[in-house]
Amino acid sequence: MNRLMLVLYVLTTVSALVILKLGTRAGLPIGYADGRLQLNLNAYSVIGILMYGVSFITYIYLISKNDLGYIIPLSAAFVYILIFIASGVVFKEVFTATKIVGIVLIVAGLIFLNLKK
Repeated sequence: MNRLMLVLYVLTTVSALVILKLGTRAGLPIGYADGRLQLNLNAYSVIGILMYGVSFITYIYLISKNDLGYIIPLSAAFVYILIFIASGVVFKEVFTATKIVGIVLIVAGLIFLNLKK
């Protein structure tokens, strides 16, 4: 169950971030003009916000059932890796040598996190 929840958390977080970024192409979803707060929501923004809600609830579950020193780095690493891949595939962002080294170090960190004592 914990692995399934971790996968759900990572996928909803990554999806929410990608969808929210797609939603901001037309401008920020929330603005302030003429002394009033304005909502400029589009379908991407709404879906991204809803997915972030699911992500947050899943995150609360994960931290309630696991050691913080284990689950936080593990989940963050998977999110970073998938965001790195999605940014290149969806947004055509450039994979620099520095970014690739960073991802390799994150993967090395995952390996060390999962080594048995």
